[in-house]
Amino acid sequence: MPTSPDALTPDALEERIAELRAAVRRAMAAGDRVRARALRAELRGAERAWDEAVLGDGGDPADERPWAGGGAERGLLPVRDQVHQALTLLGVPAAPKLIGSVYAAFFPGEIPGARLTSLRRDEERSFRTAPYARPYYLCAGLTADLLAAARGLVTVSTWPLEQRIVGPLSPRTDFLTAAMRVAEHAGRGDAASSPQVRRLLWRFATNIPGATDAPATGVVGVVDPAVLAEAARAELDIHQAADRDQRRQAAERARAQLDEAELLFGTRLRAMRTAASAAGGVPSGAPAPAVPRRRRAAATASRKSTASRKSTAAASRTKTPRRRSSAPATGGEAAPRTSRRTSDPAPPRRRPDGASNGDDR
Repeated sequence: MPTSPDALTPDALEERIAELRAAVRRAMAAGDRVRARALRAELRGAERAWDEAVLGDGGDPADERPWAGGGAERGLLPVRDQVHQALTLLGVPAAPKLIGSVYAAFFPGEIPGARLTSLRRDEERSFRTAPYARPYYLCAGLTADLLAAARGLVTVSTWPLEQRIVGPLSPRTDFLTAAMRVAEHAGRGDAASSPQVRRLLWRFATNIPGATDAPATGVVGVVDPAVLAEAARAELDIHQAADRDQRRQAAERARAQLDEAELLFGTRLRAMRTAASAAGGVPSGAPAPAVPRRRRAAATASRKSTASRKSTAAASRTKTPRRRSSAPATGGEAAPRTSRRTSDPAPPRRRPDGASNGDDR
């Protein structure tokens, strides 16, 4: 029989929460939605028990929002506007999970997770149909090496291109920048008193050295927003200059090589590799550089013309096979070819004993 969450210590509650989350994922992977909902309800109870054990209160029932899969409050704004608000607060490319957590902590309602998976494809389709018909678009972050869409990152089209580039150091610098902005926003008014805001701050603080050294109240799980912002800024100063230089160089290449749609949603890797190999021959396994649309079309036409010339040349070299010659005569010399229409028959052959093979004429 499982132990009641109220009787567990904070460490045991954290282990129980991790087990329940894994069980929810397994149930969803197996397609058992009924069990997943039951486990989710138990997970919510364990999280409330953790809040009461660590934070010293049971939370305000008015702050508790139901699960998004069971009719969550979604607010009055469209989903794209909700995502835009969360990204504006963060100021960096972010994953859908972080976007949903930030919006749920600082704004009324929740963002349905199922809508975020197709939102970026809808935005790209809308832009290619009617470019710049909207005041902003939710687009992709661009990788610094291939200038392709960064997997799982959402940005805003009105941001500078350097801000939407993702280089080798960008994941860490973006995380630190997001932590600073969330901490600064939480420090205004009484936003930091919300349980969801406290959880969000704790998630940032546990991944930043020095952010949890001096909590505000001396209680585990409570983070001072000012301390978190200062610790994030101290580490950001170490990486920011190198990351800014890498982003600037990648942005210059992108402006020279990509069209308007590709600057927002990235290049297509398959087309880049085909065109590059036909134009100059990229070594196997090496990343192919981005190629503009006109150069790709010219390379495709050149490849087709070259293939046509090769097929024509191969056809002209093809000849009718020669007729088989007769067996060589005695002495190693080839016997002369005789015509089938000659009037004189061939002389009869003699046997070794001197007798004729046929009647002598």
